Amino acid sequence: MARIRHIAIATRDLEATKRFYIEGIGLKEVGKVNSPTSEGYYLSDGHVNLAILKFRYDEPATTEGALRYTGIHHFGVEVEDMVEAQARIEKAGAIHRPYPGTEEMAKRGNVEVKFTGPDGVTIDLSEHGWLGTK
Repeated sequence: MARIRHIAIATRDLEATKRFYIEGIGLKEVGKVNSPTSEGYYLSDGHVNLAILKFRYDEPATTEGALRYTGIHHFGVEVEDMVEAQARIEKAGAIHRPYPGTEEMAKRGNVEVKFTGPDGVTIDLSEHGWLGTK
């Protein structure tokens, strides 16, 4: 079975974005990017690589038919302790985004707590993971 192992986030502020994902989620820096198209960092939780990229010009910043110098829509992080994880991510600067429907999610066995991080990227935290994950 295929496994997601890499997600890329574009940013205009490399250092602040790197710091957020290290301090807010606990990822580790595992490498640097310095190519003709971008500069940045590779961060990891040991299973998935998160590339933080600052594009140098328009062509490599183009995806889905449009320029995207910042962001992806969202991604989810499974945590062991929601209270601790929420305190940590908010201390790093994330904004909690409560939303309706949490009760229905709980009935399905999964509750996501949404936050907004750097570049407007939404990060879901969950103690129970998502359908199809272990």
